[in-house]
Formats: sequence, structure tokens, C-alpha cells
Amino acid sequence: MKTRPISDAQLDLLSERLATAGVGRRDFLRVAAGLAVMGAAGFNARPVAAAPKLKPGEKLARDQTLRYGGGGWWTDDPTSHDFNKDLYCNGVPALFAGLMKFNADHQAVLYVAEKVASNKDGSVWTFSIRKDSKWSDGGPCTAKDFEYSWKRQLDPASSAPYAAFLYDIKNGEAFNKKQLTDAGQVGVRAKDDWTLEVTLEGPRGYFPVLAAYLAALPGHRASIEKHGDKWTEAANIVCNGPFVLESWQHGKVMALRRNPHFFGAKDILLDKAVIPIIPVASGALPYENNELDLVSLQTGDLRRLQSNPKTVEEVFRYPFPGTWYLIPQVTKPPFDNVKVRRAVGHAIDRANVVKVAQGFALPAHSMIPPGFPGAIDDPKIRAIQKFDPKAAMAMLKGTPYEGGKNWPKIALTMRDEALGSKPLAEAVQSVLLEHLNMKTDLEVLEARVFRERLWKQDHQLVWIRWFMDYPDPHNEYFDTFYGKKTTGKRQAWVNDAFDKELEAGRDTRDTKKRMAHYAKAEEILQSDGGYVPVAWTVRYAAAKPNVRGIERNRQGEYVVEANIYVDMLPHLYMVEKA
Repeated sequence: MKTRPISDAQLDLLSERLATAGVGRRDFLRVAAGLAVMGAAGFNARPVAAAPKLKPGEKLARDQTLRYGGGGWWTDDPTSHDFNKDLYCNGVPALFAGLMKFNADHQAVLYVAEKVASNKDGSVWTFSIRKDSKWSDGGPCTAKDFEYSWKRQLDPASSAPYAAFLYDIKNGEAFNKKQLTDAGQVGVRAKDDWTLEVTLEGPRGYFPVLAAYLAALPGHRASIEKHGDKWTEAANIVCNGPFVLESWQHGKVMALRRNPHFFGAKDILLDKAVIPIIPVASGALPYENNELDLVSLQTGDLRRLQSNPKTVEEVFRYPFPGTWYLIPQVTKPPFDNVKVRRAVGHAIDRANVVKVAQGFALPAHSMIPPGFPGAIDDPKIRAIQKFDPKAAMAMLKGTPYEGGKNWPKIALTMRDEALGSKPLAEAVQSVLLEHLNMKTDLEVLEARVFRERLWKQDHQLVWIRWFMDYPDPHNEYFDTFYGKKTTGKRQAWVNDAFDKELEAGRDTRDTKKRMAHYAKAEEILQSDGGYVPVAWTVRYAAAKPNVRGIERNRQGEYVVEANIYVDMLPHLYMVEKA
């Protein structure tokens, strides 16, 4: 890739701007192929396609069609592809393009926006829209489309389940909760066709990260107003992403076609993607029968494909940021005693617990998995809840439970779900009994009942997971543990010092300072026994040898479509089968 020389002054300013999105100067230099020259008001990006990497004797396939699905991908039919209204629609992300997107290192980089800048304190952000941004009907995709879409999500009439995602926008929460009815007072406005100005409730250094998430994708107003909830059917949909929805046989198969109006269309080699809706019970059998080129794997599939010499080289692990943890409810005995909570932390033999996940989990020592912004590898923090049976028992001295005696009846409560949750919970039960003589009864509740009781802090000891929504510590700590939340609180635990660290991390644009605040918050959280981290989730996939272009992150891991990174399809291409 050729770039113009960048002056030291421009690099310094660029580092400052990128820092607001969690990208340090050194990291920027590593991913510079995806970014371009710095301007005084922000940072710019030009899409540059990576040349196909062909081995000697290889050539591109004439038929650039990818067949993928199964496992964690589309085991159920989407309810729609309307992420703007319903984040949980299970639609196809490649149909749309946001202002920003996440790259393979889970960093927010420019996409439909060609420049982003903020005022001094980060309370007002301005996105400059690419002038070659178009909808799939050929019409321009402008700042007005994003203003409409974000206000639509906040509109109480939409009943959008993820509307709180945009509460950082000035008056967004008040509008969503009907405390004001004038959408004109919501802090997002198109200054002109190509300039979107977003005024926030206060300094928010992470806001460009939010703009890269699925919940910030646009919707096509004319189609929505004409077709209502049916606007994302194949015959009606108008989208702005790298692919369009060519057909959709509900419950059976979806077919995508490269969008000729997409600004980066010339850099995309894949012509078509076929996505069959494959029930969970089918596992990877369609892949093994050569009906799929790329598949996400389940536990049984992984063992089978890894033991088969024909497929073992096709299997790879990919990051899927999630954390399994325990919530000791501080209002319920015996967990109203901090020594008991600390004892539980020391009693968890994480290395043994994760064995039951059969490769789909790793021992966790903090909330954020390795490789993501805010990940902590601090020996001091690791030591707080380090597995140590002697320290666990020692913690109980001076309590009514000294020596692991006199425990009350304890229920370990979880929601009824797959994902290997129950075997992990049972492994946790086992180590608590072994190292603290703490007997627990496993209570598995239907998801709705579990949530209702969770919000009331009615559970005694909770087994729960958090899948990262967007790659910023604000999501991992603020959205889960912030004590001043009025709704959606998972735990009764509150700590003012913890909350102050989160507020400080939210309100500064200095990345180094932000991460220091969140590290301190993690230390407080563990020291006070607010939670007990147990396992980080990972996933596995398999790809046929003729599938190329799967990106790697800086840890060298392959990265495929998951709950944050959804930029996979534009990079893929097919080579002729050997």
C-alpha cells in the first residue's frame, strides 16, 4: 500500500485521536494499512484491498461462492435484519455498514465515516460521511440516515430492546423514557448531508467504539415507512453494506450477493454467500458432507474433526469474548461476609473447572479476555483470587463458617441454556465442596424467570456469563457492575470507590489513564468479592482448504464472524480446489 509521508506533528495528533477509540500509537502503526493520512480535524481512512495470497500453482476460483453456517451461525431463522430496531434479530451484519467498524484486532476504525473528530473534552463528536456512501438502490447514504436511525432506535414507539445503548446521547434516555417528546432535543443531528454531529451527556472517550457496534447500524427510512416490519424481506430490503440479500427462504436458506453500490465493492472478490439455516442438532455434518465451506463448531464436532486426519488441519480456534463468573449476593448469608466471598475466590480451581468445557473455555482471572482493550495481566490482581485452598480456608477464620462448617442452605442459580453452562456450574459446585466443604444445590431456571429474579437480586449465588457487546472496558464494567444503575442490575453489591473509577474512565479521553482506572476498578471488584471470574469463552471453526482471506489478529489467531467482529465476508475469497 502506498501512503503519503506523515509528519511527526500529524502522527502525534493522530495518536491522540485514535486513543479515543482505544488504539495506541504503536498499535496504529501496525494497522496502518487500514487507515490513511491524518488531518488536523480527525483521522481519515481509504479502503485498500489486500491482494489475494495464492500459493505456487494456485489460482482464484471462477465461482466465488462461499457456503457457511452451522454451529454458532444461524441455527434459527432471523426475525429480521433490522439491527437498528432490534439488536437481537439474528440478521446478517454484512448487509449494512456503520460509521465505524471493528477490525480483526477488535479496534474501531473508520468505515462509512471518512473522518471523526471531537471537541476538547470528548462530549461532542463529529463524523464526516464518505460522499461515495450509497444505499443498494443507488441513492446516497447520508448523515440524515444515521440521525433518523439512531432516533428511531430511541423512539419509545419502536420498543427497541437495546435502546439504552444510545443513552450517552444527550436527552437520549429522556426521549426513550417519554420524559420529553421532542426528538429535536435528542443530541444527534445532520449538520448537512455529509456531517453528523453527536452531542453527549458528558465526556465519552469511547463513543467511536459505540459507533462501530451493530446497534449503531442504519435503517433505510423509505423502505421502513413503506413496508413496516417487512422492510428487510428480500423483495423489499434496501441496505448499505458490502452485500445485499438476494433471496431468503425462511427457515431454510439465505443468499447474499455482492452489493455493486457499496463504496468498497471493487475490493471484494467474493460474489455470493449462501447461508443455510442449520439446526443445532445437525452440528458439523453438513460441513463433513461438503455442503458447507466454513462452519462454527460445537463440542462434539470439535473432537470428531480434530481426530480425523482429513479435517484436523482445517480446525482453528477463534476469539469469542465472554466471561463466566459467580455473583455472591452480598445481601444473602453467607455471602454478606466479605471473608466468605474472598474464600470462594481462592477456592475456585479454574484450571480444573474449564476441563469440562472440552476446549471451549480458558481459566479467567479478570473480566476482560486477553487481546481486548483493557485486558489485565497484573500479578497483583491475579493474586487477589488466586486458587489457593489453604488461603480459602484461612479466610473463614473468625466467621461462623470457620473450618468449612455451619454453612446455611446455598442455591447456585443459573439460567437454562446451552453453551456448556451446566457442566461448568457443576464443576464449580465440585471445587467449592472440595475446598470449602460448601455444599450447593444447582437451581436451573427458565431464562425469563431467571432474569426477573436476577433484576430483583433475589438469587443467593449466581452462575452467569457476559458476552462482550463492544470492545471497551466501559461495556465490561459499567454495563455490568456500576452501582448507580437504576435498571438491569445483576447484583446487590455496590462500592463507591469502584463507581468513581468507572466514572473517571468514562470521562477522560486519555487511553492510558482510562485503562489505569479500569484496572483499579477490577482490583476493587475482586478485593471486595463483588464477583469471582472463572472462565473465558472461546470458539472453534473449520474451513475448507480453498477458503482464503480469513484475517488474523495480532496474537496470530484467526478471526471469524462473532458477536463483535462482523467484517469477515468482504475479505474472503475462494481458490480452485486442489
